[in-house]
Amino acid sequence: MSAGDKIRILIADDVPEARDNVQKLLQFAADIQVVGQAGTGREAIDLARQLTPDIVLMDVTMPEMDGISATQVITGQLPGIAVIMISVQADPDSLRRSLQAGARDYLSKPFGLEDLTGSIRSVYQSLLATRAQLGAAAALGTGPLGQAAENTPRAKVIGVFSTKGGVGRTTLATNLAVITKLATDKRVAVVDGNLAFGDVGVTLNLTATKTIADLAPLVGMLDDDMIADVMQTHSSGVKVLLAPPSPQEAEMVSAEHLRAIMGRLVRMFDYIFVDTRPSFDEHQLVLLDLTDTVLLVLTMEMTSIKAAKQYLEVAELLGYPHDKTTLVLNRLDGGSQITVEDIESHLKGRLKSRIPDEPTAVLRSINEGVPLVVSAPDGRFALAVNNLASLVTDGAVPAEDLPEQKRGLGRIFRRGGAAPATALPAGGA
Repeated sequence: MSAGDKIRILIADDVPEARDNVQKLLQFAADIQVVGQAGTGREAIDLARQLTPDIVLMDVTMPEMDGISATQVITGQLPGIAVIMISVQADPDSLRRSLQAGARDYLSKPFGLEDLTGSIRSVYQSLLATRAQLGAAAALGTGPLGQAAENTPRAKVIGVFSTKGGVGRTTLATNLAVITKLATDKRVAVVDGNLAFGDVGVTLNLTATKTIADLAPLVGMLDDDMIADVMQTHSSGVKVLLAPPSPQEAEMVSAEHLRAIMGRLVRMFDYIFVDTRPSFDEHQLVLLDLTDTVLLVLTMEMTSIKAAKQYLEVAELLGYPHDKTTLVLNRLDGGSQITVEDIESHLKGRLKSRIPDEPTAVLRSINEGVPLVVSAPDGRFALAVNNLASLVTDGAVPAEDLPEQKRGLGRIFRRGGAAPATALPAGGA
């Protein structure tokens, strides 16, 4: 067997003797070649980019960046490389976290030659299938991360993200999409990236007759018509790709499926707003990698501010440019003991959007399935969302004129007979 036909392995372990022992063990496998060793998680990422191995054998516990964090980066940014986690920790929690990070197998130390080579060969066969899917996506005009080819017009992708739940991501994502569609009449889509527990359908009053799970088995042959058939149309004209109706069906959608589907979507639309879930799992990393702008949503709570700071630290490790992230303060409350200046100082960044707190109006909007930018277009929430839409669309949404232009749309789109939301007093937006 020639060297070019061998399975290329990178070993990542902070103990040199452990790395050498694994390399010596693999010398007995004629179809496997060790191409490098790394002593830290960060070094593993750098060498994975340089050496392009087929598989990284990744130790869980390492300095600078642990193996699970490094695995998240590698599987998110280098989908053609697989990771097998190796560890002396055989507890269920380590296994679960490793698989959530994107590892394809988990080996407990000590292991023998048969266990190691069996895992490598099995994972390699699975990797070949993944590469075939990525190749099919590339043949359709997308790059290795599902990005459109350079000569193909590409949508601007705006992700709405937080590592803390309950901060209003879905409400912001759907309202931003609707206001962008009504103001520009561009091709606008919403993708529910919270595959297991998505609420975009509830927020927009759409029934999940077809979802992203229907596209997963077709990723090798996707075309625009297939995707259009699965997407639903909101009354505003926004196209919506819904999450599966149950966590069980969500498991049918792999990160590779999501990457290939997004690769088609960016060629079909001008703007795509992506709702997410509070996690750094493999699916969310795929979405974050593909977004042009990440709207990092936080509220005036210490736990939310802490979560925002954690994201900023991870974003730096992922190599995201600083201007990719836009800080959005949701539910601005003038009575909070925490000031805007305190938050900006702690996060070392400016809050470029401040959405006022209108809990009654927002709750009614969600329950009725009518975005607040439609039911109360002149309210402070709608005005603030409009200004944020203007920011992320580079001025395509006319920030000053939109509220007047949309006056009265609530009567057209409303399901119920509730009165329009009452605007908050000045001092928030």
